[in-house]
Amino acid sequence: MQEMLSAIWQQDFQLLIELGKVDLLISCLLLILFLESAFVFLPLPGDSLVLLSGGLMAAGVLQPEVVYLYLPLAAGLGSLVAYWQGHALAHTRFMRHIERAVPNGSLARASGLLERHGLLAMFSSRFIPFVRVLTPMMMGMTRLTVAKVAVISLVSALCWTLVLSMASAALMKLPVLAQYHQLLGKVLVLVSAVLFLLAVVAIAYRLLRSPKAVVEE
Repeated sequence: MQEMLSAIWQQDFQLLIELGKVDLLISCLLLILFLESAFVFLPLPGDSLVLLSGGLMAAGVLQPEVVYLYLPLAAGLGSLVAYWQGHALAHTRFMRHIERAVPNGSLARASGLLERHGLLAMFSSRFIPFVRVLTPMMMGMTRLTVAKVAVISLVSALCWTLVLSMASAALMKLPVLAQYHQLLGKVLVLVSAVLFLLAVVAIAYRLLRSPKAVVEE
């Protein structure tokens, strides 16, 4: 794992391939996108990792089917897990902990999207961190059929992955940015790490700042 991360940081993609770490990298990306879409308490950097995947595809490290098929499938299946969580946890005390953990306004935004757009809310919420987990959860709470949610989840995940990865790949292929490819790659890695740490700190702060309120409830 350390060798893989070091090769990515140094942008030494040939070493990454020679070490045989590409399959491990793909497995890590799939797992992270699945967990990020499935569990609101795991604030993983899905957006920046999809951007990084697009850059790795442009560099020839990842094959197009990984980015355009496997990643959307992992994210879509994660949303189905979030749906089943909402279905099972509706009207339980655990939902209060979720409400306290997510950023202010996330539940309101997810609820507003559902009220205005129904199932189509999945498309817009997919591009909003935290909300893309809450929307399928709320769909599960309203007992929408799993077949409809499955189709919307997979299609929205495909659109999300296509937009971000293609934008990243296009930037990496621009001649004017050729000398900055290494810098752009490191920025994406740093952004992923920083966003993850900030989200963990924010969730911990929100859960710990009012413990008495939970007891009183």
